[in-house]
This record gives sequence, structure tokens and C-alpha cells, in this order.
Amino acid sequence: MNQFLKGIVLVGLSFGLVVGCAAPITQIPGGLDNNTLSAEDPQVTNSYADIPIPLDDVLVVSESLLLNTGEQWIGRAVFRSKLDTTKAFDYFHRNMSTFGWISITSVQSEVAILTFEKGNRVATIQINKRTVSGSDIKITVQPRESTGS
Repeated sequence: MNQFLKGIVLVGLSFGLVVGCAAPITQIPGGLDNNTLSAEDPQVTNSYADIPIPLDDVLVVSESLLLNTGEQWIGRAVFRSKLDTTKAFDYFHRNMSTFGWISITSVQSEVAILTFEKGNRVATIQINKRTVSGSDIKITVQPRESTGS
């Protein structure tokens, strides 16, 4: 019986190892609450390498989608920010250019929208006021459509 239990445990551990190794490289696990990661976490700064992220922001892992990493990532990054919408708007408007992004358009209102381009990608930043304080920031980066010339 003891040998039988050891066999079951060994099979279970082997299965867990195989499943764990099969996870895609771009998967970002959640932090302490299994849902968010600090903007200062190397997993965040390395994955979203070419966008500025305010230091006190946290990445909402469950709402974010990352395809590729570094300076060629595409997908959606969702952050909770301590900055209000005006300060968050100013932060991105001022800092995206230091990462090589060129401003295309921006609208500052109840829901602020900023659009930038860099190489063959376009970034759209949507900033919404949170109920209590701060803001929710959704950054979507996608390939730019070809002009078909």
C-alpha cells in the first residue's frame, strides 16, 4: 500500500511539472492577491518595456492580454492608478514620447483617450475615473493597418 501511494504522488508531481512547463512564455502570473502586480515588478517592466508606467500603478493581470514581450508587445494592459484622470492624462501625454511614441490625437474629458504610433504599432490609452479615487487605465497596442498602396 505504501508503494502504491508513492506511485500516485510521483505521477501527480510529474503531471504538475509537465503542465507548468507548457505555459506560454508571455503568461504573467498574478502577484500576492493572484490578480495584480506592481508596476515596478520586473515581469511588468520587461513585458511592457516600451510604455511608461507610473510607479504606484498595479497591473490587473486578469484583465490584461499580452502577446509577445518587450518592445514588440501587442495586446492590452490594464492598470489601476492612484493618479486621477487629469494627472494620468498629463503623465502619458508627457512621457510616451520618451519611449519613442508619436502622438496622433488626444481627447481629455470624463473618459480620456490618447492615441500614439511607433513603427508599425498603434497605442490607444483610455483613462476612466475610479469610483473612490484614482483611475483605471487601459492601454491597447496593436499592429497598424497597412495602407494598401
